[in-house]
Amino acid sequence: MIIDDPAQQEKLKQAELKKQVLKKEVLGDISVVIQGKAFGIPGEPYAQQLTQQCIDSIRKLIPQAEIIISTWKGSVVDHFAVDKVILNDDPGAVTYSDLTPGFYNNNNRQIVSTYNGLKAATKKYAIKMRGDCKLMDTDFTDHLKESPRSEKFKFFKQRIVIPTKYSRNPRRIAQLIHPSDIFQVGLREDLVNLWDIPLQPEPETTRAIPANKNIFNNALTGGFHRMKFGAEQYNWYTYCKKQGVDFELKHYSHIPASVIVDSEWSLMNNFIIEDAYSLGVILPKRMYISVDKNLYTHNEWFKLSRKYSRGISLAFKWQFIFEVYLSNVSRIAWRIGHRISKYGVKDFLKTFNKYIAGVKPNINLNEKRIYTGSR
Repeated sequence: MIIDDPAQQEKLKQAELKKQVLKKEVLGDISVVIQGKAFGIPGEPYAQQLTQQCIDSIRKLIPQAEIIISTWKGSVVDHFAVDKVILNDDPGAVTYSDLTPGFYNNNNRQIVSTYNGLKAATKKYAIKMRGDCKLMDTDFTDHLKESPRSEKFKFFKQRIVIPTKYSRNPRRIAQLIHPSDIFQVGLREDLVNLWDIPLQPEPETTRAIPANKNIFNNALTGGFHRMKFGAEQYNWYTYCKKQGVDFELKHYSHIPASVIVDSEWSLMNNFIIEDAYSLGVILPKRMYISVDKNLYTHNEWFKLSRKYSRGISLAFKWQFIFEVYLSNVSRIAWRIGHRISKYGVKDFLKTFNKYIAGVKPNINLNEKRIYTGSR
């Protein structure tokens, strides 16, 4: 689009100049914490050395960055040319159920490696990312500018930038307070503050729901999730509780009307949500396999963040609550219809009776296994 108005042209020129000044400031004073599992060892094909690819992408785009690897004792890391290596004690992990022996909740590992890595960082800004992610450009700096916020739920000095991936919108899925933790960038002190939380108690977090109980509006398919919180939920729930805000969730699909609005307000006021591609981040390939339609888009974040910054009306609150519950009813109705159309009424009634009665699988609540995950 060609703009002929000189005043508008000057305005755009000044905006671009500010953007470039900010980019120079951020990239000249930033630490990058690569946390969790180190992927790849010397001698393997470069395509398998994901953490080396991550480091190379950072060195290429931000040559002056302080790069920190925060992983586990016993990891092969001597070949990485980075500024600091933090070798943490492994807090361990628990599988979600005995039905999924290789599927671990690694959130405590994420908390330990992220927090200790950020504590070791020395720059004004910081990135927290996984070792199987890469940078393709530095467009994330464009989002680190100040934007309107309300005083309510203003926990950080500046919003933290996160991807849309896994930032779930409760209008489309029964999960509140679910900000993405794959990639985060902002002021280092804000990120340290965010990750300064206690480890989640185990196994009572991952296996919180008794095996003979069922979640009526289960947001996740498969039937093996018995957790109180998803990792993203635990981290934000616990951080907010540290700030004196308790969202009082009983389990990961609990959506009490009393906290629906405030839970979203807390996210909109403290994060900027943008597509990973627009941030310049390449996520692990497995995260692109399926399209997740339950996420906030950047446009939704933009409109909602402005709305919350100005204060919201009673009409907005009730409309939001209605949308959340209508979405849940619609999803449950669709699942019932799908089951009946695929297997018939008799099968549905049989399954429903088992659901009501609660079929108890064999679950070992004392299980704690060695590291296999990616967090």
